[in-house]
Amino acid sequence: MKERLTISEMAKLRGVTTETLRHYDRIDLFKPTYVDSQTGYRYYSIFQYEILGTIKELRQIGMSTEEIKQYFNQRNFKKSRDILKAKHVELVSKLKELSELEENIQEKIMYLDSILSEEAFHEITLREIKSRKLFTLNEHINTNLELCYSIIRLETMLTEKAPILASNRLGIIIKEADINDRRFEDPSVIFVVAKNNEQIPEEYLKIIPEGLFACIRYNGELLRNRSKSLNKIFAYLDENGYRITGDALQIMHVDITVTDIPNEVMFEIQVPIQKAYKKNIY
Repeated sequence: MKERLTISEMAKLRGVTTETLRHYDRIDLFKPTYVDSQTGYRYYSIFQYEILGTIKELRQIGMSTEEIKQYFNQRNFKKSRDILKAKHVELVSKLKELSELEENIQEKIMYLDSILSEEAFHEITLREIKSRKLFTLNEHINTNLELCYSIIRLETMLTEKAPILASNRLGIIIKEADINDRRFEDPSVIFVVAKNNEQIPEEYLKIIPEGLFACIRYNGELLRNRSKSLNKIFAYLDENGYRITGDALQIMHVDITVTDIPNEVMFEIQVPIQKAYKKNIY
């Protein structure tokens, strides 16, 4: 056993690199006890072992080198405890943020996986869909340029940490009156389906009630190419005795956040409906 260690020996003992020790020396965080004036070789005392271990642990919990310097500056029990408490609060906050990110990314992966196994395009399906809270700025969108800026404003106002990337939460509202009057290409209002814990100001909140929806999926652009699908829904409703009961939603299912291939871009129109009449049975 020896008291004086070379830089390589100290690095090996604590599982760090020699360059890390050189860097710590340069920034006055962890200096060798002796430097040979002729060779420039650094030597450390074995009694510095625990100090280097503490630095390594503090780095692992996310402390910067400046924070570690402060930690070692005139240390005492209360100061060290208070610094660790503050770091713990910071770590808890980061863990919460990472948990939210993990949950959102997992949801998006599951959603994209489900796209591969769902119903064919251009076919009308009836689905019961739960109530949803929409976050909308009530801005009428006429062009793709207006669409871009409106999406940016919406996403900026959300409190969630993960982006809306590749999810079925972004879309536009097609007013019931416009649908009934066959004004399928009229300006629409963009929205985001809000998370349950999202606090939305009353003026930006729109509730879509639970109910039965006639749904159809198609490829194309968000602000165009929907007339054919809406006409198909109308024909289906007339033939089967349904009527529209509210605003329709056109939702982005697969968009340019996940693909550059135009025919992979997918939207779904969801029209709330109910039976217009009941046939008499004799």
